[in-house]
Amino acid sequence: MTPDGLRRSLWLFHLYRFLSTSYLFIPVLYLQSRGLSFTEIGLLSTVYCGTVMLFEVPTGALADRFGRRKAMAAGSLMMALGCLVDYCGRSFVAFAAGDGLLALGMTLTSGADSAYLFDLLRHTGREPEYRRLEGSATAAKLIGTALALLCGGWVARHDLALTYAVSAVVCFLSAGIALALHEPRLRSPWVDEPPPAGHTWLWPLIRSAISEVRSRPRLRFAIGFSILVFPLLREGMYLYPIYLKQAGFDISLIGLMLAALTLLGAWSAHGIEGIRLLFGERKLLVGLPLLMAVTYLAMGRWFAMWGVALLMAQMVVNGIYSPFSKELLNREIRDSRQRATVLSMESMSRRLVFGLTSPMVGIVMDRLGTPSGFFLCGAIGLLGSGLLYSHRFLAGPRVLRQGADQDAALTPSCARATVGTTNHGSAPPAAFAVRPPRHGSAR
Repeated sequence: MTPDGLRRSLWLFHLYRFLSTSYLFIPVLYLQSRGLSFTEIGLLSTVYCGTVMLFEVPTGALADRFGRRKAMAAGSLMMALGCLVDYCGRSFVAFAAGDGLLALGMTLTSGADSAYLFDLLRHTGREPEYRRLEGSATAAKLIGTALALLCGGWVARHDLALTYAVSAVVCFLSAGIALALHEPRLRSPWVDEPPPAGHTWLWPLIRSAISEVRSRPRLRFAIGFSILVFPLLREGMYLYPIYLKQAGFDISLIGLMLAALTLLGAWSAHGIEGIRLLFGERKLLVGLPLLMAVTYLAMGRWFAMWGVALLMAQMVVNGIYSPFSKELLNREIRDSRQRATVLSMESMSRRLVFGLTSPMVGIVMDRLGTPSGFFLCGAIGLLGSGLLYSHRFLAGPRVLRQGADQDAALTPSCARATVGTTNHGSAPPAAFAVRPPRHGSAR
C-alpha cells in the first residue's frame, strides 16, 4: 500500500469511528413516551445483553472469515435497521426486536474495527503506531458521542422519535464509509477453499481462539484487566446522571455536563501516547482500576458539586482504557487470522461480567439507598484488583514484571515490530497520520 493509500484508509477509519455509535436518541424518555413501564425497559436491557452473549463470538469469527471491513459495514446496517424498528415501534415486542438488532450490529463491529486497524498497520510495517492511532480513533468516537448527545437533546425537544430516525441515517453513512476502506488480504482457514468434508469453518476458528487464550498467560491477564475495568466504566453511564442530580445539578445542565465529560475522555484518548510514555505500562495497569475504585468510594461518601472532579478522573480513565487495553490484547494475539475472534471473546467476557454486576448495583441501591451502589462499585474495583494481581489468578505479578519490560520496547524510538519497518516519507500534519520511524528503530 502506498503512503497516500494508508493515509486515506486511516482518515476513513477515524471517520467511521466518529459516526459508528453517534446515537442521538434518549432511550428511557422515548420508551416511556411509548407507554413502556420501567420493568419493561429493564427487560429490554436483558434482551440486548442476551443478544450480545449469543452472537459476540460467532460474529467475531465471521469477521475473520469474510473480512473486517464487511463485518463493520454489516454491523452499521444492522444498527440502522434497529433504529428504524424502534422508530416505528409501538409495543414491547417491537422494541425488543429493535434492541436485538442494535445489539447484533454492535457484535459485528466489536473487535472487527480494532482488528482491522492493527492488521492494516502490521501489513504496512507500522505496528508500533497502533497505540497512538487507536487512541486518536477512540477520541474521534467519543467526540462523536458528545456531539450526538448535544444534537439529540435539541432534536428531542421537538420529537423524541426523530432521534432514532436521524441515528439510522448516521449508521447508514458509517456503513458506506466502512465499505470504502482498503483491507489487507489475510489468508484465513478455508477462505480460498471449502472446508474438509464433515467440518465447518466456524468451530475451528473458535476452538483455535480458545486455545490461543489458554496458552498465553499475558493474553489472559490482558483479558482479565479489561474484564475488571470495563464494568466499572460502563456502570458510570447509569450512575453519573444520578450523582449529578443528587449533587444539585439542574436537569437541563446534566446533558451538557455529560457531553463535557465525554469530550474530556476524548482528550485523554487522543493523548494516550504521552500518557503511556509518562507513566509506563505497569503504573497504568495498577493505577487505572484502583483510581476507579477510590473515586467510586468517594462519590458514595460525598454528593457535592465539587464531586464533578471525581467524574472527570473517571472519564480520563475511560479515554485511556480503550486504546491501552486493545494494545495489550492485540500485541499478544500471534495469529491475525483469528484476531477478531479473540477480541470478540474478550468483549463477550467483559459484557457478561457487566451484565451480572449491574443488576446487583441496582438491587443494592433500591434496598439500601443511592450511596450503596457507589460503594459496591468501589468494593468490586478493590476486590477485582486484588484478584487480578495476586499469585493465584492469571499469573498477575509475573505478567506485571514482564509488562514493565515492555515500556522501553514499545516506545516510538525503540519499537518492537513484527514486520520490517519502512520509512514512507514525512508524516502528514493530520493527527491520525502515520509517523515515520525515528533513526535507530528496531527493524
